[in-house]
Amino acid sequence: MAKGNLIDIRSKKLGKTGPKLKVYTDEFLQSVPLYKRTTERSYAAALKIPHVTIHKLKKKGKLRTHTATNHPYLTDNHKVARLKWVLSHLMPAEVNGDPKFMDMQQVVHINEKRFYLNPETRRFYLLPNEANPYMCQQSKRFKVKGMFMVAIGKPIFNQQGEVIHDGKYGIYPFVYESTTKKKSKNREAGVVEIKATQNVNKEAIRAMLLNHVIPGIKAKWPSNLPKDIWIQWDNAKPHQVPMDEEFQAVCQSDGFNIEFIYQPPQSPDLNVLDLGMFSVIQSLQYQSFPKNLVELIDRVKEAYELFNPVLNKYCWITLQCCMEEILNHLGGNNFTPPHKGKKRLERIGMLPEILEEDRRVVQQAVDYLNTIFISTDQANEEDEGMQVDAD
Repeated sequence: MAKGNLIDIRSKKLGKTGPKLKVYTDEFLQSVPLYKRTTERSYAAALKIPHVTIHKLKKKGKLRTHTATNHPYLTDNHKVARLKWVLSHLMPAEVNGDPKFMDMQQVVHINEKRFYLNPETRRFYLLPNEANPYMCQQSKRFKVKGMFMVAIGKPIFNQQGEVIHDGKYGIYPFVYESTTKKKSKNREAGVVEIKATQNVNKEAIRAMLLNHVIPGIKAKWPSNLPKDIWIQWDNAKPHQVPMDEEFQAVCQSDGFNIEFIYQPPQSPDLNVLDLGMFSVIQSLQYQSFPKNLVELIDRVKEAYELFNPVLNKYCWITLQCCMEEILNHLGGNNFTPPHKGKKRLERIGMLPEILEEDRRVVQQAVDYLNTIFISTDQANEEDEGMQVDAD
């Protein structure tokens, strides 16, 4: 080296040197039960390997993370009702063609949603030396919250993509006015306050429909559509259609014919509000910091107005996608709403607003229902025959 000569320090071994990489087979990785695969450390401890190895396997694509959520429990009757509901939304197929879903332009989905003043946790991106935001609340049990009823329909666009009707018929809070009787540090005596309705029963639902929802639908209903309207909601106990003359007169007045229909039980995946709109409104509302119930109501209404009609159209397409999955799973709900790449298809002008369903899948669902009902009828006939013989 002092003379400037090069020194060969290369290894005499051929090929790669160092410890060989361990290969973990699928059978080895699946040998651990699911309840021990909730964290990297518990998973690695069960396999008796370093927890860093689990992280490396995730980066290589050998493992993936999945967040599991509880689905509504379905009985056989629930699955049959879901299948019949989806099949009733299919139009008759043409010769050698696939059936299409109904337009659903005259259907309005309504539901209630409780919005809270603040979430339990928030995520912020801060600088290293920036102070952590401080959040506090007086009680975890008695939170400031408000119940809202939302009505949404299918939007209408022209051939140029311009919005003719956004499909939003209103969001209405369950609140009432109360006059304060005593003076406090926050207000004077005799001040009118807005308070949230704590018990949303069938009387409160009737008043909301009679005074806000139905008039809002009538006021914003597109003039180019027939006035036969179907309002879809779930089977909650307060959701009882009033049969009194006043309510029926409001549903039949001004040339409208408004009827209420119930979606199948345990089926939030058949309501547009539960499929996407509620989550969008809540995420927008959480971007603000309301301090009281009045500000919460204003922020929720602002988030509802900011809801993009294009996203509303996507939600109705997602509804049809969920109906397809219900047919594929014979009424079950063991699926996640599929991603069709709606933005990309919209950008290239190939996004269909009304989807087609494979006739083989439809026939499979029909055969399944026929098998159930035929077997049930045969069992009833056998029971009656046995009873006659016994007599």
